[in-house]
Amino acid sequence: MKHKLQQYLISAIVFSLPFLIFSIPSCVHEPLTLEGIDTVCFNTQVLPVLQTSCGMVDCHGSGSSRGEFSVADYASVMSAVDAGNPQRSKLYKVITDINSDNMMPPNQPLNKAQRTLIEVWIAQGAKNIVCSNNTPTGSTGDTTVTTFKDSLCFAQNILPVIQSSCATTGCHDQVTRREGYVFTDYASITSRSGTVVPYYPNQSRLYRVLTSGESEERMPPAGSQQLTSQQIDNIKKWIAEGALNSDCPQASCDTTGTISFTSQVWPVFQNNCTGCHNSSLSSGNVSLDSYQNIKKYAETLRNGIPLIVGAIRHTSGFIAMPPSGTLDECTIRKIELWIAQGKLNN
Repeated sequence: MKHKLQQYLISAIVFSLPFLIFSIPSCVHEPLTLEGIDTVCFNTQVLPVLQTSCGMVDCHGSGSSRGEFSVADYASVMSAVDAGNPQRSKLYKVITDINSDNMMPPNQPLNKAQRTLIEVWIAQGAKNIVCSNNTPTGSTGDTTVTTFKDSLCFAQNILPVIQSSCATTGCHDQVTRREGYVFTDYASITSRSGTVVPYYPNQSRLYRVLTSGESEERMPPAGSQQLTSQQIDNIKKWIAEGALNSDCPQASCDTTGTISFTSQVWPVFQNNCTGCHNSSLSSGNVSLDSYQNIKKYAETLRNGIPLIVGAIRHTSGFIAMPPSGTLDECTIRKIELWIAQGKLNN
């Protein structure tokens, strides 16, 4: 009976627990038996682990290449890989040598499943397998591929909150760069070492300042709109799952029936707008932190267009909102329908 890759990785985690508990000074795996293990895809399984754990600007990103090693792409990674032989591959050696000063990432070892995944990939020939829809291109045999997707998507769940609450004028936008931090996109948020440490929320400065009990350190600062507990939990979960630069556009757009303010409209404003437009910081003298305020700007027309619709559609003559990008068409359409249906507080 064949052992699927997911089963193999689960076994690796289970059997690694005694090593984690008793800190036995070894991290080298037993020789692999590759028969029946699914093909590992480089682009969707190996590269994301390396880039989120090693590809920071001041480490092994495309612009730095510390130690003349970069995880920018397949060719760069292969400079430290002996295809077919994990034990002779520098990449595998540094991620498993957890008791050495040469271990990578420094002080933050990859977990057992991640190390095993890379080991399997190398043992299978370290091929540049590109997977689309979980099917590897150019591979033979069993093509069932286990992918490790995060349950939260950066583009939809994390970035809007950070942009709205942190990348504001006077704080961490491109112009102000308070304390040298810019939080306008994935690259800037993850560019400084220690800001986001994939898989380690408590070691990530971004998460620590959101939960700090010290008023001088906590962000957003006192007097500003604070993130909700759910938003903070989402950021923690995103980091814990690898802090991937994931984008998950809606596969389908369901605009049937009555649009709910509570479940469909309010979350959009909460994640994208209230960081700037709240009772404490009403940018442009506009507050959108309550149903009544949102309804007011939905009822106010300019050239026959509700102010909210003109703003989110970036219509000429309106101030484009959010300033950092455009909401997806499905979300905009739901807000338009909510307005057309009477702007209900439902």
